[in-house]
Amino acid sequence: MRILVHPGFHKTGTTSVQYGLERNAGVLGARVRVLQMDDFPDAIAAARRHTAQPAPRRLKKYATGFAAAVAPLDPGDPRPLLVTSEKLLGWIPGRKENWSYDATPDFTERLADVLEGHFGTGAELTFYFTTRAAGDWARSVYWQNLRSMRITEDFAAYRPRLERAARLDDVVAATRARLGARARVISRPIEALSEEPQGPLGAILRELGVAADDLMPFKSYNMQPAGGVEELLRLNRSDLDEAALNAAKRERIQAYQREGLTRKKAGG
Repeated sequence: MRILVHPGFHKTGTTSVQYGLERNAGVLGARVRVLQMDDFPDAIAAARRHTAQPAPRRLKKYATGFAAAVAPLDPGDPRPLLVTSEKLLGWIPGRKENWSYDATPDFTERLADVLEGHFGTGAELTFYFTTRAAGDWARSVYWQNLRSMRITEDFAAYRPRLERAARLDDVVAATRARLGARARVISRPIEALSEEPQGPLGAILRELGVAADDLMPFKSYNMQPAGGVEELLRLNRSDLDEAALNAAKRERIQAYQREGLTRKKAGG
């Protein structure tokens, strides 16, 4: 049996993968089992707490929360399993003073423990990371955090704080070293997946041996509308109180959504 875990990274096409799975659930149900963020809320909560304040007890709760999601799955079902959510890696860098992906090897080790315990060591386990060029990744993270936080620094001032987290290939290498022969650890830059007929989702499904050629296409959105950074930065720097600021940003983002410039979901 094949198992593929796609835990991110944040801002590397993960929302596109999740949206594609949702849009094609009827077609894919007979071909692949899928676990997404709504299936393991306790694991996500523990991951976020751990990236904010690392503690062994939080890693234990992380494993327990993920095990609860895996428990109902029949080990005898021949369909491959796809687990996908960037939230398995905790807070996006920049939130809750989390500025790295240092916990990723610990997280993946716990996920491997749970999956091996449930499906046996004979299962083919792959951890599949989507990555992105450091500069583009940092700009996307900045936009994401600008939307949800009162950041008043411009990108040039903010970017140095993301430099450590932006070394995504180093995180993949550390994860590969940690897991060793227990799992295959691979990464694909989203820039190389842009020409794929179904984008990152198609590549992931093919890695699992799942047919993807007949999936319904879905629109790819620009997550940073032209002028959006400047507009939200101006609001963040204004003298609006928090309630008024949040309302103003929400109204502006909803306008972008109505104009088809960004998705309703900001993740990915």
